[in-house]
Amino acid sequence: MSRSILVSTLPPLTGGVPDKTRILVHHLRNLGHRVTVAHYATYRDYPDLIATSWQLLGGRRPGIREGRCFDDFPCVAIGCALPELEFTYYLASSTWRDLVRRHDRHIAVGGTVLASYSMAVMGIPHLVWCASTMIEDRIDRRRAMPLARRLLDRFGVSPVQRFMEKRILKGKGRFMAVSTYTSDSLVSAGGNPEHFSNVPIPVDLDLFKPPTNLPVSGVIGFAGRPDDPRKNLALLFHALKKLLEQGEKVELRLTGKAPRSLAQLAEDLGISRHISWMGWMEADELPAFFQGLDVFVIPSSQEGLNIAGLQAMASGAPVVSTRCGGPQDYVIDGETGVLVSPDAEEMASVIAAITQDRERRDELGGNARRFVEDHYSHERFRETFAEAWQKTWGDQP
Repeated sequence: MSRSILVSTLPPLTGGVPDKTRILVHHLRNLGHRVTVAHYATYRDYPDLIATSWQLLGGRRPGIREGRCFDDFPCVAIGCALPELEFTYYLASSTWRDLVRRHDRHIAVGGTVLASYSMAVMGIPHLVWCASTMIEDRIDRRRAMPLARRLLDRFGVSPVQRFMEKRILKGKGRFMAVSTYTSDSLVSAGGNPEHFSNVPIPVDLDLFKPPTNLPVSGVIGFAGRPDDPRKNLALLFHALKKLLEQGEKVELRLTGKAPRSLAQLAEDLGISRHISWMGWMEADELPAFFQGLDVFVIPSSQEGLNIAGLQAMASGAPVVSTRCGGPQDYVIDGETGVLVSPDAEEMASVIAAITQDRERRDELGGNARRFVEDHYSHERFRETFAEAWQKTWGDQP
């Protein structure tokens, strides 16, 4: 039976959340449903749709914009007042409520559960595809804030968002956790274990596959938003310096463009010429990036899943990761990669051991590919999603 489905999420631009939203909406369309994407409009990306405190004084009001996203899906960007407070993005405004009422089924997709706040307030059954608690998603970004902003966040913004999170966790939603870490942390934050299903993000195994020819030894890589403090790229830079000091012939490749702080750190450490920033990549450019890596590294302090790590494994690259949450579901220590503490010397030692032992590297890479095939295929996603849907609404998607 075809239904109208509202998918609420954050701006459909770059990052893990837009990636999994794209997967979800195409899956829903393939099932025959009519899908509309709605997202809150951020101050940075949609300044014409929001109304700051000073703009409110001048009579400005939040706006909305209809368009298309994820190729050709109907998309609604919804502005808010007082974006300085951030939690205002998620409030159940009349615009959000009207949009929710016009659809049969409702799914929220986000790093946290906050994108589902309108659905929770309205008391309707819904699905939430999420990765972490509010505070775990935010704590590293708070540390990077200026002092005044940090104080506002700690004593003003975060307490309200925590209240919203608790209300959502006690509501009628079913939570599709992308990892064991996700479900454990959200249950600890007040969620009911019976309201959780594990629905990992799938990997396109036809797009991401091992290369015909093995990559050059010593090429290590990272993919993600380099300006996100949670990615902890300073640790990776210090590990690279240790490798070079040990006489290892290594090159670090990263997606995106170098933030000023990281460019300066690389200069201070004397490693700039061993780092290649590859620029922002489209989806069809990423397979070649991963195929060119000897080892993929996740130096993060916190990750709900890290889809790039899975894409690298599907491409035959073993993963070296810190024990940061989600990656511990698939970086099986000594089998598909190696888990390390957030220590540059330990990370460097493990990377060197893998790149030097070609037989061991290829064994880890082969294991990594098979693990993704077994646990993160689209077939597995369809099964786990259907189970979560049935437990929410009592029928099949």
